[in-house]
Amino acid sequence: TTSMLVAWLLGLLFSESDPGETTLRRHHTAGKMSTQEEKDGWFDALTTPLNACSLETYFPITRDDGINSSSDKPSDVPLVVGCYQLNESSQSDPEDPDTASSSAGSSRCGELRLHMIPTPSTSKTEMQFGDAACVLQMESGVLDGKWKRRRKNNQTAVELPLFASACASGSIHIHGLEKNMSTDSTTDTTSWSLNHLASTDGQIDTGLCLALAWNDYLNESEDQIVSSYSNGEVAIHQVSYHGDTNKAPKLEETHRWNAHTLFGCPSEVWTCSFLRGAENVVMSGADDCSMKIWNIRQTQRPVHKVGDTEFEAGVTAISSHPSLDNIFAVGSYDEHVRLYDYRKMAEPLSKVSVGGGVWRIKWHPSTWSGESSCRGKLLVAAMHGGCRIVNFPSLDGGVEEYTAEEADVLSEFTAHESMAYGADWISFGSPELEAAASCSFYDRKAFIWE
Repeated sequence: TTSMLVAWLLGLLFSESDPGETTLRRHHTAGKMSTQEEKDGWFDALTTPLNACSLETYFPITRDDGINSSSDKPSDVPLVVGCYQLNESSQSDPEDPDTASSSAGSSRCGELRLHMIPTPSTSKTEMQFGDAACVLQMESGVLDGKWKRRRKNNQTAVELPLFASACASGSIHIHGLEKNMSTDSTTDTTSWSLNHLASTDGQIDTGLCLALAWNDYLNESEDQIVSSYSNGEVAIHQVSYHGDTNKAPKLEETHRWNAHTLFGCPSEVWTCSFLRGAENVVMSGADDCSMKIWNIRQTQRPVHKVGDTEFEAGVTAISSHPSLDNIFAVGSYDEHVRLYDYRKMAEPLSKVSVGGGVWRIKWHPSTWSGESSCRGKLLVAAMHGGCRIVNFPSLDGGVEEYTAEEADVLSEFTAHESMAYGADWISFGSPELEAAASCSFYDRKAFIWE
C-alpha cells in the first residue's frame, strides 16, 4: 500500500546503508536556485549543502532591542534549517554488503543554519531567505528542532528565544539566539547567531533522538523538554536557570521509559508533545501504528492508547493546540491529520486526507496569542505529497462549540521534488505579510511560498 511504501522510504533516512546517499554525496554551497526554474507559487528558494530535515521559525524580533514585538519597528523572523547527512567511510565498498552496511565506518554529520527573514517593505512576495546569518556544525545529524515559545506576562522568561535540537547521536542541545552589534561606529548593522548553552550528557545506547518538544504551557521558572528515540523510549528533561535567566541553563534528564514496541522489539518513536491543559501529561507516536498518552508520574502503562484500529500506519506527528486546552492534532503515514479532544478519546473529532504521509504539523502562529480567527488552521508537511494548509473551521468558535465537521484543505504546495519533511509559518502579524516555508530532504531544497 502507499502508506507502507512511504514508511519504507522514510526508514531509508535512518538506514546505515541508504542507497540514496551515494547519489547525494555532492557537497555544494548553499545558495539560490536557478532563476530559470519556474516559480510554482514560491517567492524564494535555496539549496542546502546537507540534507534538510527540519525547518522551524519564531515570532518576529525587532532589530533595535531584540525583544519580541508586534510594533511597526523593523523586525526579522528567525528561521532555522536542521540538516542531516550519513557519511560512509572510504573503507566501505558499496558493492560489498558486508562493508556497506557496517556502522563502524559511518558517521552522521549535521548543521543548524540560521536565517533572519526581514520584514517585507510592501508585499509578502519580497520575502527572502538571504544569506545564512549563522551556520553551526553539529556533532551529529539534526533530526528535529523546536523554539521555546515566548511566554507573555512571565517575568522569569528569557529575553531572547531558545532553540533545542534533537540529534542522531541521541543528544539534545540548547542554543540561544544572540544579537551581535557591529563594532564599526560608522554602520548600524545587527547580526544574529546561535550561542550554545547546554547539552545532555552523553549516554550509551539511547538510540537516535528523533523528536522533541518544549513544555510551552508551564508558568514556572523552569522549563521541560520531552524527547523520543529510535529505541522505543521517551524521556523528560528539566531545564533550570539557577534563578538567573542570563546564565546558561542546566539540562537534566528526570524520566525515561520504554514507550513503544513492535513484535516484541523497540519501535521508533517518531513524535512527542506535551498537552496544554493537562499537567504532567505527554503524548507519543510511533512506528507501531499507535499514539499513547502518558502521565509522567506513572509510566508503567499509558493513560490512553489509540492503535491500529484507527491508524493504518505509523504515527509521525503530534501537536497540542497553543491556546485551546485538551485539543491536539495527530499526523500519520496513512496520509491523514486527525483532531482529538483529550476528554473524549473514543474517536477523533475530525480527520482530513493530505495526500502524503504526515511528518510535521504547525498551528497558525496567531493561535499563540489566543486569536480566534485562525484557531483551526494548520500547516502540514506531507512528505511525497508536498505541503498542505488545512482548516478545522469549528475550532474558530472555541472548542465548546465544536461539532463533527469536515476539515478543509485550503491550499497545497507541490514544488518539492523530494520528501517534504520540514514546514513552518513566516508571519509578521497580518495576512498580507504571511507566508509558509518548507524544506525537502533528498534534493536539499527550501522554499518560501504563498
